[in-house]
Amino acid sequence: MSIDTRRRILDTARALFNEHGVHRVGVRDVARAMEMSPGNLAYHFPTKDRLVSALVVEVHELNARTVFAAMPDDFGPRDLYATAVAAMRNALAYRFVMLSYVDAVTASSELQAIEAKLRVARRRRTDAMMERLAAGGWLDRRLVEPRRAWLDEQGRLVSAGWLADAALHPAFAHDDVGAVLHYAKVGCALLEPCCTPKGRRAMRRVLAGEHDAAMRAVLRADPAT
Repeated sequence: MSIDTRRRILDTARALFNEHGVHRVGVRDVARAMEMSPGNLAYHFPTKDRLVSALVVEVHELNARTVFAAMPDDFGPRDLYATAVAAMRNALAYRFVMLSYVDAVTASSELQAIEAKLRVARRRRTDAMMERLAAGGWLDRRLVEPRRAWLDEQGRLVSAGWLADAALHPAFAHDDVGAVLHYAKVGCALLEPCCTPKGRRAMRRVLAGEHDAAMRAVLRADPAT
């Protein structure tokens, strides 16, 4: 498959999924939008599961390249907030893939295998961020360790559920920027009970919105860069 053809198919599928929802779009709809025969598209992506799987992996790779590639050694609460904002910004471009993700995984053994690998990768990233926060004196390791499994679980709930909650929240129905800033703070706030006094002061500045102007610049940045 040429890189250009693959890119065009995935971009078209993502746009249709975002407009109509994953369950309302089939492979034939993607082929029609591309003016490509269903047979030709099926040669590249035989099923919708393959399309969804490729887009899920694409989000993960986008985050790895643009959000988690180079965390600073002095990673602090403000950096944690910026990381959450950037990851949520990337998710917006795939919102209906992510909103339909649970149903898609449940129905696809291929996606279940991919999700198992991604879950391990996400846990490693979370552990790496908490280790940097602890090394910088922002988190107290004695408070983190007994809560590590709980923090991972709650972080996954925010990551997996914020788009759905925002879609139902009257304040965020037409305000993606407000939604991202709000739910990024919700994720950061999970760590507040584990902060050192220094970390608690910095976290309170995050939660009070002192860095929101800078975060709006993060949201305006091209996620592909």
